[in-house]
Amino acid sequence: MIFRLRQYKVSPGKTEKFNAFFLEYLLPVQHRYGAKLVGRWQTEDGSCIVALWVYESAEHYETIQKQVNVDPDSVKAQEFRKRELEPLFIERKENLMVSTVPLSLTELAHLE
Repeated sequence: MIFRLRQYKVSPGKTEKFNAFFLEYLLPVQHRYGAKLVGRWQTEDGSCIVALWVYESAEHYETIQKQVNVDPDSVKAQEFRKRELEPLFIERKENLMVSTVPLSLTELAHLE
């Protein structure tokens, strides 16, 4: 099992728009191809958003991302974002991670 951590530094005043864009456009496409969202959080001031996803393997992640990248709804969403919402975020970081403890010892045990 592998986890993808995405961190965004949100453009000032764009947190609500970013969250709405994610729920309406991005999440449905990810779900369509089997991505599983563990959670998505923001700091109290809305300046940072973090999302954690889980995949069976790095290969599974890559397969899903290839499908998402060419999905017509995804392409339209990115065009909309660039046209209507830019700059939505200032910085984006992404890391693939593995658990350092058995998942059975965590609140994510149901993922095993």
